[in-house]
Amino acid sequence: MYLKSLRATFKRKFITMLRAYPMAFFIGNLTTVIYTVLGAYFMYTLMFKGQLSETFVKHAGTVDYMTYVIVGSLAYTLVVKTLLNVSRSLITELREGTLESLLIAPFSRLGYFSGTMLHHTVMAMGEMAFSIAICALFGLNISNINIATFLIGLVLSLYCYFGLSMCLGAVMLYTRDTYISQNTLFMIIFLVCGVVFPVEYLPSGLRVFSEILPVSDAINVLRASVISGVGASALSGTYLKMFVMGSVYFTVGYKSIRRIENIALEKIFG
Repeated sequence: MYLKSLRATFKRKFITMLRAYPMAFFIGNLTTVIYTVLGAYFMYTLMFKGQLSETFVKHAGTVDYMTYVIVGSLAYTLVVKTLLNVSRSLITELREGTLESLLIAPFSRLGYFSGTMLHHTVMAMGEMAFSIAICALFGLNISNINIATFLIGLVLSLYCYFGLSMCLGAVMLYTRDTYISQNTLFMIIFLVCGVVFPVEYLPSGLRVFSEILPVSDAINVLRASVISGVGASALSGTYLKMFVMGSVYFTVGYKSIRRIENIALEKIFG
Protein backbone atom coordinates (compact mmCIF):
# COMPACT_ATOMS: atom_id res chain seq x y z
CA MET A 1 0.00 0.00 0.00
CA TYR A 2 2.86 2.39 0.81
CA LEU A 3 4.57 2.00 -2.56
CA LYS A 4 1.27 2.15 -4.48
CA SER A 5 0.32 5.38 -2.72
CA LEU A 6 3.80 6.81 -3.29
CA ARG A 7 3.77 6.05 -7.03
CA ALA A 8 0.20 7.26 -7.51
CA THR A 9 0.85 10.51 -5.64
CA PHE A 10 4.07 11.17 -7.53
CA LYS A 11 2.36 10.58 -10.88
CA ARG A 12 -0.64 12.73 -9.95
CA LYS A 13 1.51 15.63 -8.74
CA PHE A 14 3.70 15.47 -11.82
CA ILE A 15 0.75 15.50 -14.23
CA THR A 16 -0.89 18.36 -12.33
CA MET A 17 2.31 20.38 -12.49
CA LEU A 18 2.68 19.87 -16.25
CA ARG A 19 -0.90 20.85 -16.98
CA ALA A 20 -1.58 23.57 -14.43
CA TYR A 21 1.67 25.45 -13.78
CA PRO A 22 3.28 27.60 -16.49
CA MET A 23 6.99 28.03 -17.15
CA ALA A 24 6.81 31.32 -15.24
CA PHE A 25 6.50 29.31 -12.00
CA PHE A 26 9.79 27.57 -12.75
CA ILE A 27 11.47 30.87 -13.63
CA GLY A 28 10.17 32.47 -10.44
CA ASN A 29 11.91 29.85 -8.31
CA LEU A 30 15.20 30.46 -10.13
CA THR A 31 15.05 34.21 -9.62
CA THR A 32 14.92 33.77 -5.84
CA VAL A 33 18.42 32.28 -5.87
CA ILE A 34 19.72 34.70 -8.49
CA TYR A 35 18.54 37.80 -6.61
CA THR A 36 20.13 36.61 -3.38
CA VAL A 37 23.43 35.82 -5.09
CA LEU A 38 23.41 39.10 -7.03
CA GLY A 39 22.86 41.08 -3.83
CA ALA A 40 25.73 39.29 -2.12
CA TYR A 41 27.98 39.72 -5.16
CA PHE A 42 27.46 43.48 -5.38
CA MET A 43 27.94 43.98 -1.65
CA TYR A 44 31.09 41.87 -1.63
CA THR A 45 32.70 43.40 -4.70
CA LEU A 46 31.49 47.01 -4.58
CA MET A 47 30.81 47.80 -0.94
CA PHE A 48 33.45 45.67 0.79
CA LYS A 49 35.97 45.57 -2.10
CA GLY A 50 36.40 41.81 -1.83
CA GLN A 51 37.64 41.98 1.78
CA LEU A 52 36.50 39.76 4.64
CA SER A 53 37.06 40.34 8.33
CA GLU A 54 39.08 37.83 10.33
CA THR A 55 36.02 37.15 12.48
CA PHE A 56 33.92 36.20 9.46
CA VAL A 57 36.63 33.91 8.10
CA LYS A 58 36.96 32.25 11.50
CA HIS A 59 33.24 31.59 11.87
CA ALA A 60 32.62 30.70 8.22
CA GLY A 61 35.72 28.53 7.93
CA THR A 62 36.52 29.84 4.46
CA VAL A 63 37.71 32.91 2.58
CA ASP A 64 35.52 32.04 -0.42
CA TYR A 65 32.57 34.29 0.38
CA MET A 66 30.67 33.79 -2.87
CA THR A 67 30.72 29.99 -2.65
CA TYR A 68 29.66 30.30 0.99
CA VAL A 69 26.63 32.42 0.07
CA ILE A 70 25.72 30.45 -3.05
CA VAL A 71 25.68 27.09 -1.25
CA GLY A 72 23.58 28.63 1.53
CA SER A 73 21.15 30.13 -0.99
CA LEU A 74 20.79 26.86 -2.89
CA ALA A 75 20.22 24.99 0.36
CA TYR A 76 17.57 27.51 1.38
CA THR A 77 15.83 27.07 -1.98
CA LEU A 78 15.72 23.33 -1.35
CA VAL A 79 14.16 23.99 2.06
CA VAL A 80 11.45 26.21 0.62
CA LYS A 81 10.70 23.96 -2.34
CA THR A 82 10.27 20.76 -0.33
CA LEU A 83 9.08 22.01 3.05
CA LEU A 84 6.50 24.39 1.60
CA ASN A 85 4.90 22.06 -0.91
CA VAL A 86 4.77 18.99 1.31
CA SER A 87 3.35 20.88 4.28
CA ARG A 88 0.60 22.54 2.27
CA SER A 89 -0.48 19.38 0.42
CA LEU A 90 -3.47 18.62 2.67
CA ILE A 91 -4.60 22.24 2.93
CA THR A 92 -4.49 22.34 -0.88
CA GLU A 93 -6.70 19.23 -0.96
CA LEU A 94 -9.08 21.02 1.41
CA ARG A 95 -9.25 24.12 -0.78
CA GLU A 96 -9.80 22.04 -3.91
CA GLY A 97 -12.61 20.10 -2.24
CA THR A 98 -10.88 16.72 -2.43
CA LEU A 99 -9.78 16.30 1.19
CA GLU A 100 -12.80 14.31 2.36
CA SER A 101 -12.63 11.89 -0.58
CA LEU A 102 -8.87 11.52 -0.03
CA LEU A 103 -9.19 10.72 3.65
CA ILE A 104 -11.85 8.05 3.20
CA ALA A 105 -9.88 6.36 0.41
CA PRO A 106 -7.80 3.25 1.28
CA PHE A 107 -4.40 4.88 0.92
CA SER A 108 -1.17 5.10 2.89
CA ARG A 109 -0.77 8.55 4.35
CA LEU A 110 2.97 8.04 4.67
CA GLY A 111 3.06 7.01 1.01
CA TYR A 112 1.06 10.10 0.08
CA PHE A 113 3.45 12.46 1.86
CA SER A 114 6.50 10.55 0.61
CA GLY A 115 5.25 10.77 -2.98
CA THR A 116 4.69 14.51 -2.59
CA MET A 117 8.17 14.89 -1.13
CA LEU A 118 9.74 12.84 -3.93
CA HIS A 119 8.01 14.88 -6.62
CA HIS A 120 9.10 18.23 -5.25
CA THR A 121 12.60 16.94 -4.54
CA VAL A 122 12.98 15.93 -8.18
CA MET A 123 11.71 19.33 -9.29
CA ALA A 124 14.01 21.10 -6.84
CA MET A 125 17.03 19.18 -8.14
CA GLY A 126 16.20 20.30 -11.68
CA GLU A 127 15.88 23.91 -10.62
CA MET A 128 19.11 23.73 -8.64
CA ALA A 129 20.95 22.34 -11.66
CA PHE A 130 20.00 25.45 -13.64
CA SER A 131 20.83 27.66 -10.66
CA ILE A 132 24.30 26.11 -10.27
CA ALA A 133 25.05 26.80 -13.93
CA ILE A 134 24.12 30.46 -13.45
CA CYS A 135 25.85 30.80 -10.07
CA ALA A 136 29.10 29.51 -11.60
CA LEU A 137 29.33 32.90 -13.29
CA PHE A 138 29.49 34.56 -9.87
CA GLY A 139 32.33 32.52 -8.42
CA LEU A 140 30.86 29.20 -7.31
CA ASN A 141 33.75 26.79 -6.70
CA ILE A 142 33.00 23.08 -6.32
CA SER A 143 36.47 21.75 -7.10
CA ASN A 144 36.95 20.55 -3.50
CA ILE A 145 33.60 18.80 -3.15
CA ASN A 146 33.46 15.46 -1.35
CA ILE A 147 30.70 13.59 -3.19
CA ALA A 148 30.07 10.97 -0.50
CA THR A 149 29.80 13.56 2.27
CA PHE A 150 27.57 15.72 0.10
CA LEU A 151 25.16 12.90 -0.76
CA ILE A 152 24.84 11.74 2.84
CA GLY A 153 24.24 15.31 3.94
CA LEU A 154 21.67 15.84 1.19
CA VAL A 155 19.69 12.72 2.09
CA LEU A 156 19.66 13.60 5.79
CA SER A 157 18.74 17.20 4.96
CA LEU A 158 15.71 16.01 2.98
CA TYR A 159 14.77 13.70 5.85
CA CYS A 160 14.87 16.63 8.27
CA TYR A 161 12.83 18.84 5.94
CA PHE A 162 10.27 16.05 5.56
CA GLY A 163 9.86 15.83 9.32
CA LEU A 164 9.63 19.59 9.68
CA SER A 165 7.02 19.71 6.90
CA MET A 166 4.79 17.39 8.92
CA CYS A 167 4.74 19.87 11.81
CA LEU A 168 4.09 22.83 9.53
CA GLY A 169 1.41 20.88 7.69
CA ALA A 170 -0.40 20.18 10.95
CA VAL A 171 -0.39 23.88 11.80
CA MET A 172 -1.66 24.80 8.32
CA LEU A 173 -4.46 22.24 8.38
CA TYR A 174 -5.61 23.27 11.85
CA THR A 175 -5.56 27.03 11.20
CA ARG A 176 -6.58 26.72 7.53
CA ASP A 177 -3.88 29.25 6.77
CA THR A 178 -0.75 28.95 4.68
CA TYR A 179 0.43 32.49 4.15
CA ILE A 180 1.20 33.58 7.73
CA SER A 181 2.54 30.25 9.01
CA GLN A 182 4.78 29.44 6.05
CA ASN A 183 6.21 32.92 5.60
CA THR A 184 6.86 33.31 9.33
CA LEU A 185 8.80 30.04 9.40
CA PHE A 186 10.77 30.84 6.25
CA MET A 187 11.71 34.30 7.56
CA ILE A 188 12.96 32.71 10.78
CA ILE A 189 14.93 30.08 8.83
CA PHE A 190 16.54 32.69 6.57
CA LEU A 191 17.49 34.83 9.57
CA VAL A 192 18.76 32.30 12.11
CA CYS A 193 20.00 29.30 10.11
CA GLY A 194 23.11 30.83 8.55
CA VAL A 195 21.92 31.14 4.96
CA VAL A 196 24.10 34.16 4.13
CA PHE A 197 26.14 34.69 7.31
CA PRO A 198 27.42 32.58 10.23
CA VAL A 199 24.99 32.06 13.10
CA GLU A 200 27.71 33.21 15.52
CA TYR A 201 26.78 36.79 14.63
CA LEU A 202 23.29 36.31 16.08
CA PRO A 203 22.36 37.29 19.66
CA SER A 204 22.34 34.34 22.04
CA GLY A 205 18.55 34.40 22.24
CA LEU A 206 18.12 33.94 18.51
CA ARG A 207 20.80 31.26 18.32
CA VAL A 208 18.46 29.00 20.26
CA PHE A 209 16.26 28.81 17.16
CA SER A 210 19.25 27.86 15.01
CA GLU A 211 19.92 24.95 17.37
CA ILE A 212 16.39 23.55 17.37
CA LEU A 213 15.88 23.89 13.62
CA PRO A 214 17.71 21.17 11.65
CA VAL A 215 18.19 23.55 8.72
CA SER A 216 21.28 25.06 10.35
CA ASP A 217 23.08 21.72 10.56
CA ALA A 218 21.93 20.80 7.05
CA ILE A 219 23.43 23.96 5.56
CA ASN A 220 26.65 23.52 7.55
CA VAL A 221 27.06 19.94 6.34
CA LEU A 222 26.49 20.87 2.70
CA ARG A 223 28.95 23.75 2.97
CA ALA A 224 31.58 21.57 4.62
CA SER A 225 31.31 18.96 1.88
CA VAL A 226 31.39 21.48 -0.98
CA ILE A 227 33.86 24.10 0.25
CA SER A 228 36.26 22.09 2.40
CA GLY A 229 35.71 18.56 1.14
CA VAL A 230 35.33 17.26 4.69
CA GLY A 231 35.03 13.49 5.07
CA ALA A 232 31.85 11.85 6.31
CA SER A 233 33.51 10.52 9.48
CA ALA A 234 34.29 14.04 10.65
CA LEU A 235 30.59 14.93 10.48
CA SER A 236 29.21 11.77 12.07
CA GLY A 237 28.04 13.65 15.17
CA THR A 238 26.17 16.19 13.06
CA TYR A 239 24.66 13.42 10.96
CA LEU A 240 23.34 11.72 14.08
CA LYS A 241 21.91 14.97 15.40
CA MET A 242 20.13 15.62 12.09
CA PHE A 243 18.65 12.12 12.05
CA VAL A 244 17.36 12.42 15.62
CA MET A 245 15.89 15.88 15.05
CA GLY A 246 14.27 14.80 11.80
CA SER A 247 12.75 11.76 13.53
CA VAL A 248 11.39 13.86 16.39
CA TYR A 249 9.83 16.42 14.05
CA PHE A 250 8.34 13.67 11.88
CA THR A 251 6.84 11.78 14.84
CA VAL A 252 5.29 14.89 16.37
CA GLY A 253 4.06 16.26 13.05
CA TYR A 254 2.66 13.01 11.67
CA LYS A 255 0.73 12.21 14.85
CA SER A 256 -0.58 15.78 14.97
CA ILE A 257 -1.81 15.59 11.38
CA ARG A 258 -3.68 12.34 12.08
CA ARG A 259 -5.53 14.01 14.93
CA ILE A 260 -6.19 17.27 13.08
CA GLU A 261 -7.63 15.39 10.09
CA ASN A 262 -10.71 14.62 12.19
CA ILE A 263 -11.03 18.24 13.24
CA ALA A 264 -10.78 19.36 9.61
CA LEU A 265 -13.51 16.93 8.56
CA GLU A 266 -15.75 18.09 11.40
CA LYS A 267 -15.38 21.67 10.19
CA ILE A 268 -16.26 20.62 6.63
CA PHE A 269 -19.43 18.78 7.61
CA GLY A 270 -20.19 20.82 10.74
